[in-house]
Amino acid sequence: MPPQSLATFRIVATAVVLEFNHAARIVKKIKLVGEPCKIFKKTALIKNMFTSDLEIARFEGAAIRTTSGIRGQVKKAAKEEVGNQPKRKGGLPREGIARCTFEDKILMSDLVFLRAWTQVEVPRFFNPLATALQPRDQTWQGMKTVAELRRENNLPVPVNKDSLYKPIERKLRKFNPLVIPKSLQAALPFSSKPKDIPKRKKPLLENRRAVVMEPQERKVHALVQHLQQIRNDKMKKRKLKEAEKRKKYETEKAKEEQASKKRQREERKERYIAQDKRSKRIRKGQ
Repeated sequence: MPPQSLATFRIVATAVVLEFNHAARIVKKIKLVGEPCKIFKKTALIKNMFTSDLEIARFEGAAIRTTSGIRGQVKKAAKEEVGNQPKRKGGLPREGIARCTFEDKILMSDLVFLRAWTQVEVPRFFNPLATALQPRDQTWQGMKTVAELRRENNLPVPVNKDSLYKPIERKLRKFNPLVIPKSLQAALPFSSKPKDIPKRKKPLLENRRAVVMEPQERKVHALVQHLQQIRNDKMKKRKLKEAEKRKKYETEKAKEEQASKKRQREERKERYIAQDKRSKRIRKGQ
């Protein structure tokens, strides 16, 4: 044991100051929402997300995501000759339409989100001091903050309704069922062919019509039913017997494993004792 006068074990680390920067940037989260106006294979033109081509150039390479979870990236502003041709109607090309690429083809009903950060400019106030000379028994008190003034005058905090969180209600999207052409179904192997055939609303005529059997047919039908009942009883008894046999086998196997573990533990103990005795004899001989 170390003496009490010695200090406990400590770790000392050294570092180097690389830069002095007292500026603090305050940012807040923004979410830009847009919707597709034209969809290609894995590329789409997104509108109502940006207001100008200059804003699109600022967000080039930003990650975007649809409501269905398809990820994408902002590429650049859409060209005039691709999906943005108002000159034919006598107007100027519309700005703010972005070309974006996605992992998969999106739908016209998808909404596209872009999560980003924007810098917030905080207004700065200062109170000039005429002199810094004052008695030591007095404490300097600066300008009151807005929170202190509100607390003293019982003024509520102004609330912006547009900044409040609102519940998002989206309609459940109903996708069209997968339809495989008959020519393709005929070329598919049996394991890949669609087998989820919907049930008929009206039963077939073969199931609706009554079957009147002759006496000989009734006897044969009753005999077949008796044979099936006997077979089912035999199968049931066989399954019960197999379950009991399996349970008995698992119990015996668990007992054997436990005995094997106990035997291995004793053998290991004896081996360790023999190794210890051998090592002691070697040390005494040296």
